[in-house]
Parts: sequence; C-alpha cells; structure tokens
Amino acid sequence: MATVKDHGGQSKAARAVSGGVLLMAGFVMLFFAWGYPTGTVNQMGAGFIPQVIAILICLFAIAIIVIDLRAPQWVDAGGMHWRGLTFVSAAIILFALLVDVAGLVPSMFLAVAVSMFADDQARPLLVLIYTVIATFLGWLLFLVGLELPIPAFWR
Repeated sequence: MATVKDHGGQSKAARAVSGGVLLMAGFVMLFFAWGYPTGTVNQMGAGFIPQVIAILICLFAIAIIVIDLRAPQWVDAGGMHWRGLTFVSAAIILFALLVDVAGLVPSMFLAVAVSMFADDQARPLLVLIYTVIATFLGWLLFLVGLELPIPAFWR
C-alpha cells in the first residue's frame, strides 16, 4: 500500500508513530503499576497515581494518533524554543534542589518565577502577581488540603 505524502513530506502513518510510541510507553507503565494496590481517592495506595498517569498517557496517545491520521497536512511548528526549554528546565531543577532545604513556599515561588521568564513577553509585575497567586494556591493545595509532610519554609 502506497503512503500518501502530505505537505511536510512525511506520511500520515509516520507522523502517527509518535502517538504509537507514547501509547506503548503508557501500556508499559500501566503494566508495572497494575500490581500495586490502588486504594481509594481518600486513601490512595501506591499504585493510584501511577495508574492514573498511565491511563492519561494512553488517552493522550490515542488523541495524538487520531489527530495525526485525520490532519490534512503537516503543520510546521518552527524551530526549537530554546528560551522556553532553558527556563522551564531550570525551574524544575531549582524546585527539586530547594524543596527539601528551603521548603515548599520559597522553592515554589522561585520555580514559578523562573519558569515565567520562558515567555519573552513576560513583565516583572505580572510575573510577581502570577508567582504570588500560584505559590499561594500551591501552599493551599499541598500543605493545607493534602497535608503533605513538606515544610512550608526552611527546616
């Protein structure tokens, strides 16, 4: 069977392979997570979050496959967005390094602020407002709502 090439020179089937790879990764994750106890929403077991994430990955993969197979032409996404990649990666690393030492609030504040500068249109006042709101909501969710055993501030 001949493959029909679209605008980007890549066949629809070749584009759908990325979704297929993601789908297989989701199934592998689900396979390994299936053996852990799930529990309930109020009393989550060790397998609850991995199973939910694996199912979500599988659903996203199916959506990618369907979109790629139905898309009439290839859409050029442009070049690599190095600024976004750099700032978001730095924010994740910063949070991971600081959360145990500085606590949730300072590490989340810094991580959100750094990630906001991935957008070259970011303005300091808007970054500050968004960072304060996101940090407050994070504190409210993780420390007040879920009562996670993470210190809010320095140990």
